Amino acid sequence: MTIAATENPRALAGRRVLIVEDEMLLAMDLEMLLEDQGYEVLQPVRNVERALAVLGAERPDVVTLDMNLNGESSAPVATALREQNIPFVVVTGYTAKHGEEPAFRDAPLVKKPYDTVELLRALTHLLTG
Repeated sequence: MTIAATENPRALAGRRVLIVEDEMLLAMDLEMLLEDQGYEVLQPVRNVERALAVLGAERPDVVTLDMNLNGESSAPVATALREQNIPFVVVTGYTAKHGEEPAFRDAPLVKKPYDTVELLRALTHLLTG
């Protein structure tokens, strides 16, 4: 099912998205959702080390970033994204800590469990302004 997150949902077709999420079922669900929307999904990654490696080799257009990856903060990933000027949306259940870490501050936040339309709107906003 395609959800119209923009007036022209195909305008985002082919945009490359990196999913940084440690819960594999959630990552797979998100991957299917984004592919249905026309995004090109880079493989989901589950930890900081792998996320940084992918960012060293690939340039996604946008990233979905979980704040906590198996008990490890993803702040180093957020910092790398800011340094590379790659937009990202924080998708997390740790909403109280969102504003405490400078690397996440001012990044759009979508609470888990996420609302599909809210997430797609956040990604669309990041990509189209």
